[in-house]
Amino acid sequence: MGQFSTRPPHSALPSRPAKNFALHAGKGFLVTGAAGGVGCATAALLAARGARVALADVRAEALRAAVAATGSRDAFAVVLEMADPASIAAAVRSAESRLGRIDGLVNCAAIVIHADPLEAAWADWERIFRVNLFGAYEASRLVAKSMIAAGVRGAIVNVASEAGKKGHIDSLAYSASKAALINMTRTLSAALAPHDINVNCVCPGGVATDMLREVAIAYGQLVDATPTEVFAELVSSQLRRHIEPDEVARTISFLLSDDALIIRGQAVNADGGDTPY
Repeated sequence: MGQFSTRPPHSALPSRPAKNFALHAGKGFLVTGAAGGVGCATAALLAARGARVALADVRAEALRAAVAATGSRDAFAVVLEMADPASIAAAVRSAESRLGRIDGLVNCAAIVIHADPLEAAWADWERIFRVNLFGAYEASRLVAKSMIAAGVRGAIVNVASEAGKKGHIDSLAYSASKAALINMTRTLSAALAPHDINVNCVCPGGVATDMLREVAIAYGQLVDATPTEVFAELVSSQLRRHIEPDEVARTISFLLSDDALIIRGQAVNADGGDTPY
């Protein structure tokens, strides 16, 4: 049937404001990729819900702006290069020192490189996997060890992508890295269950971020369309609009909370209904 429908399209569904309450009061979280759309929104929401937040990213100037955007005195910046294990170790130590203890980690840092599926460079594969998978694993490993040592019953949320389930032809390496991240999430969930550390991931799609705008530019060059034209098409088929970063952040916030205790090792779709499994 494809996209054929016997019913006329409905209008775009409006977003709904977040309800901020002390869900994470007294908790300390480390958020990587915190200078970007979903990472920045997640850090701001966690802070609004009572948490102390270490915002980590390689983009120092944008990171300072993200910290300021939280409006919290308990939010601070940690410069982090996700492709460098020494930088990850230093960031975790810094977060642990300033937070007192780490109760949760959000792995949001990621990069994407677009290429013909038969022309993707070896170096690009390595770069993407170093950030999207190896870096996420190293951060998860070190934070988990910190939690175990401190006796913390915490949570880790990895930000994957609907591309990790469906795959995209012109971002093959990125899609593969996110598929691997989903699998890593499942395995770490089982490995950390004896320590009462919950591990899940979210799979966003069609989120209005700078990364999606980069996708629109790359795809526009392939189909001879303007980035604006392509970006307008990259929306949820059910919501009929772009998903806002804050909406993904709410799912992440829930998965970090005790309310998600029975949701374990899952890849939760946050793409407005586009991925069927």
